[in-house]
Amino acid sequence: MRRLVFALVLGCLAMAGAAVAQPIGIGTSPQGTLTYSLGAAYAKALQEAAGIQARVQPSSGTGVMVPLVDSGELDMGFVNTMELSEAYTGTGVFKGRPQRNLRAIGVLFPIKVGIFVRKDAPIRSVADLKGKRIAYGYTSQEVIRTLLDGVLANAGLTPDDVRQVMVPNLVRGVDEFVSGNADAAFFAMGQAKVAEADAAVGGIRFLPMADAPQAVEAMQRIVPPSYIDVVQPARNLPGVAEPLKTMHYDYVIFANAQLPKERVQTMTQVLVEQKASLGESNAAFKELDVSRLYRESAVPYHDGAVAYFTEKGIARTK
Repeated sequence: MRRLVFALVLGCLAMAGAAVAQPIGIGTSPQGTLTYSLGAAYAKALQEAAGIQARVQPSSGTGVMVPLVDSGELDMGFVNTMELSEAYTGTGVFKGRPQRNLRAIGVLFPIKVGIFVRKDAPIRSVADLKGKRIAYGYTSQEVIRTLLDGVLANAGLTPDDVRQVMVPNLVRGVDEFVSGNADAAFFAMGQAKVAEADAAVGGIRFLPMADAPQAVEAMQRIVPPSYIDVVQPARNLPGVAEPLKTMHYDYVIFANAQLPKERVQTMTQVLVEQKASLGESNAAFKELDVSRLYRESAVPYHDGAVAYFTEKGIARTK
């Protein structure tokens, strides 16, 4: 009997150890997208700084990935603040489908997005896209369609003012542009897929957006968290040859509520304390501002993230 009890105890300990050692599943969009590159950089930091194994698991888009985190099939992911809020509350593109098992870990940094065309195209502004072919639809990434509608609204356009080339996701949108089936495509600046398009067509150019109050108001009616700011030229930003006014919005890292508190506390620690190494892997992480990580939100923060912020005296902000 004692041997049986001892064997059972050893078995339980083995299963507990296996659970602790189970890799973190990081949900992302396809290779070449921002979320994929963020996930790859973070997975590397988790392994090197904390010994936590993590696997990047790409899907066709965030509209597919977010519910997988909610169900626990994936542990965490990266999305913009608007999409996370809509998913948790069951509004917007997630209308009637609240994802109540989502928890925020931290607001990361602003993402700069815009519409680009071929460098030699006669199209000089977003308003010039009227009647032109543009990648649209984004059935696997519905929030991208909303963001694009906001960019068009900034120039006084609606989706009906352009010729829509229907695509399921961002990567396919760029592919249609490169193949010549679309005159313009939408993407985040500085990403691998944008560099690929730049090389494939002999140069691209992002279109400037307007910062006049009326234009910004029209954009924010569709994308409330967005704002206009200036992007400066840089070697890693193809398509930005001069200071460019364009749409910005914040990105957030989030997790399933059932992910163990202690593990998320360590994950948050890696996010904050490995900023330099994360920035070497992905330049976007260089803009991470610790003072903005813990912010008021419609989405509750994970207990593990709150524990870390409390321990380090990082106050919640508006």
